[in-house]
Amino acid sequence: MSRLNYNQLAAEIHANSLQHGWWESNPSAEHFLTLVVCELAEAVEADRKNKRAKRPNPIPAGTWRSHQVFDIAYAHFKDTFNACIKDTVEDELADAAIRLLDIAGAYNWDFNHNPIAGSYANMVSPAYSFTENIGAIMFCVTNRGVTTYHRVACALVQIEWLADQLGIDLEWHIRHKMLYNTSRPYKHGKAY
Repeated sequence: MSRLNYNQLAAEIHANSLQHGWWESNPSAEHFLTLVVCELAEAVEADRKNKRAKRPNPIPAGTWRSHQVFDIAYAHFKDTFNACIKDTVEDELADAAIRLLDIAGAYNWDFNHNPIAGSYANMVSPAYSFTENIGAIMFCVTNRGVTTYHRVACALVQIEWLADQLGIDLEWHIRHKMLYNTSRPYKHGKAY
């Protein structure tokens, strides 16, 4: 069963995405699913370069909004994030989950009404390499034989399971990337 509150995260992520212009031209879900594949590919590149997050100090659950993130002044959060978290395996898996949750928020999917925990076979495994596991997640994202909802839900579950297998606190990384993203420029300075 998922430990993440997908509904709450989807609403928060989508609100920030709207503020940053990601949905202004009404792009399709397929557009965003392709960007999820890009984030997953970036996770592979981070793994190839052995780029792992360096969390200075664990932060107690429920304190992610604190102005003392990483036990430093909030004004230095972005610099610390860039130095310790940005472009790591953990960051890229969080980015993929954020993109998926943004889609869910855009379509106002209710994961409580249509629960996803237990609905999908565990396609990732410690027996597989990192790239094989990412390939399984990419299969969820690109499988046009099922609905977009099921593609998003399957990928979210697989990312969460992979994070658990790797000892990654996925919610911590999602929350901190969300905080980082709030201060970024319009469309993060990109065309799309």
